[in-house]
Amino acid sequence: MKTKRFSIGQLLIQLFLVIWTVACLFPLYWLFTFSLKDNNEIFGGNVVGLPHNWIWSNYANAWGAGKISLYLRNSVITTAVTLLLTLLLSFMSSYGLLRMRWKGQKVTLTYLLLGLMIPMHAALLPLLGVLLKLNVLSTHWGLIIPYTAFNIPMAILIISGFIGAIPYDMEEAAFIDGSGIYRTAFTIILPMMLPAMVTAAIFVFLQVWNELLMASVFVSSDNVRTLTVGIQQMFGQYQTDWGPIGAALVIGTLPTLILYLCMSSQVQRSLIVGAVKG
Repeated sequence: MKTKRFSIGQLLIQLFLVIWTVACLFPLYWLFTFSLKDNNEIFGGNVVGLPHNWIWSNYANAWGAGKISLYLRNSVITTAVTLLLTLLLSFMSSYGLLRMRWKGQKVTLTYLLLGLMIPMHAALLPLLGVLLKLNVLSTHWGLIIPYTAFNIPMAILIISGFIGAIPYDMEEAAFIDGSGIYRTAFTIILPMMLPAMVTAAIFVFLQVWNELLMASVFVSSDNVRTLTVGIQQMFGQYQTDWGPIGAALVIGTLPTLILYLCMSSQVQRSLIVGAVKG
């Protein structure tokens, strides 16, 4: 039998990958152990080590007294509706801009993609006036509307790069069989766009889930306040209990990890498709 030998280069690569894995996982370990400590242990020299006393009550305090359960619900509602509207509008826009022939379609596509050049927070003051006139401040729609508007250009950029590579023969065959344009778009084209839709969804999710400035300016009610603002409210003016804040951060991080673990295969497929197209 032949023994498999590793060269020095392969060993160095393996060592680098191990170090890189530890470096990526260490923040998660640190955050989890941080959430189970009290102030004395956090500032008493045991910053990195395991807790001497595992204070699971930090999670109960964050969930109840810290109102994290309410803020988490608000973030889920805002993010879910924003994702649904952004992906739906972006897919329909990309389909109309790239699969149909009409006057001014290139100008319209360029105009929509120009939204990528405008930072979301640069339009904070004009948006405040618009939302005030619409009477949607301190409501879920007061966040959903600007979040959707500013994430559509990026979603169109991702989706249009994939939808343009789908051959027209499939749609022509569907039209010959009597399929309408909406049925063709949502039953034939959309399933083929799943990797691109998932990739766009992850980018939109991260943008909306972690957003702080708009959520703190446009919302002043606990019934609508999102998780990022709720965690910020846990900081005391004179004294801060850091353990429950760490627990709240763990709770806020879990949805992001779960989303990526569930959709990572689709993201890898989208990268492979993009590499083959290139």
